[in-house]
Amino acid sequence: MPDDSTAASSGPRSGGAGRAVLVVPVNDVERLAAVCALAGVRASVVLVRGVGCVVVPDRPADAEAGAARLSRLVRGADVLLVSRTGGRDAGAAWRGGVRGAVDADAALLLASWPATVEGLLAGELDPAEAGGVRSAAGPRARLAWRLLRGPRRWG
Repeated sequence: MPDDSTAASSGPRSGGAGRAVLVVPVNDVERLAAVCALAGVRASVVLVRGVGCVVVPDRPADAEAGAARLSRLVRGADVLLVSRTGGRDAGAAWRGGVRGAVDADAALLLASWPATVEGLLAGELDPAEAGGVRSAAGPRARLAWRLLRGPRRWG
């Protein structure tokens, strides 16, 4: 059973049921899964060529909080949250734990990313079927701390 996953979250400022993904410009799925575990983000982390990693949260309602926590740990990079609720897409960028003042254009982001991201957001693609998947659940905190103390080469 695959253990990798990407970041996902429910829409920005959406309290209802929906789907969400977090896109993080990190090309190391193992490292990002460990960081997710350290941040308490229960998710699947999927490596997507040309994007980095996509985090699909186990609970879309926790996506916004997950984006904030991840953006504090993945320094120097934006964590992009794209959510879909009731057929509407919304986007937001997080850096250093702070949501950007201007929301990201979800349609533009989705149009510029590989179809895998849209498939994960729409629920048409299961993270386990995407390949390069890691689960952020489990005791990875020690690995995450070791990786965070190392050089800051996220790409």
